[in-house]
Amino acid sequence: MKIAPRQIASFLAKPPDKIRAILLHGSDAGLRSSRARQLATLYSDNLDDVFSVTRISGSALHGEAGKIADAAAEIPMFGSRLVLVKATGTELLEACKFLLSRPIHDAMVIIDASDTTTKHAVVKLFETADTAAAIGCYPENVGDIRQLTTSILRKDNVSVDRDALDLICARLGSDHAATRAELEKLALLAGPSGHLDLETISAALGDSALLAIDDVASAVANGQVPALSAALRKAWLEEANCVMIIRGCQTYFNQLRMLGHAISAGQPAQNAVRSLRPPVHFKLQDALVRHAQKWQPNRCMHMVNRLQDIEISLKSKTIDDRTLTAQSLLGLCLRARQ
Repeated sequence: MKIAPRQIASFLAKPPDKIRAILLHGSDAGLRSSRARQLATLYSDNLDDVFSVTRISGSALHGEAGKIADAAAEIPMFGSRLVLVKATGTELLEACKFLLSRPIHDAMVIIDASDTTTKHAVVKLFETADTAAAIGCYPENVGDIRQLTTSILRKDNVSVDRDALDLICARLGSDHAATRAELEKLALLAGPSGHLDLETISAALGDSALLAIDDVASAVANGQVPALSAALRKAWLEEANCVMIIRGCQTYFNQLRMLGHAISAGQPAQNAVRSLRPPVHFKLQDALVRHAQKWQPNRCMHMVNRLQDIEISLKSKTIDDRTLTAQSLLGLCLRARQ
């Protein structure tokens, strides 16, 4: 069974009784881990109980195709058996074929599969099985981040300004666990019934990585290959991951598009750039205004569409993230010269 994104929340709350094995796959390791734990707590009150919970690593599956099936068939002292597996898709394939080739009784198998895309054979295996389910775990979009932020801050009755929330959505979301940790820190910073404004968020999240990503976008807009190479190296040194870089470029060209529309409508360029959301760092405002003279709104929209395609490719994990990011941005940079 393939679980569509719109069905994930309800599935995680109460999986159908017929489902006996669940595969969590995708590039967001933090989201896979979080969902695996959420599911596991539905089947065990104590995940450290060695008498009813069995944990299996990828290395344990080498030459042991029946390992997961055997663990699921063990009779627990109390209740039902829970089997938690963490391995790569390649390590899992043969063991999962064996597991799903026969009925699973009084057990639940939850698998955290790394290095596994939607095209992997083990994912197809779970998607087509009647008693198993596959859930994709990929970096969250802006709507997901906004919803998660609101949910976490609401617990402590913390309010947040709209522009501050826009900045949170622009900066976070590449890894679910890291995003949740940052949001919990912000809630702690504000305190019960506290308030978060743009200045507080900017200081808390830091702006060095954000500026490095904006330098990447600026280099692409200028068509400057050496500057792009230097900006990418700086962004990676600041620990900005590839999805974050591509999303930052999307934000930059979206802002450039909105700025172009505002200027065309007669608004002064400096006033228009200061009104953009999420806010543009003061160091980048002049560059954005210069780019608006060259980049027409429809051309910016085309660039945003291309960047969205690159993000999708990153989530499919066909090649190394940094290689794909560098090659794709190089192509856009060269095209910007035309």
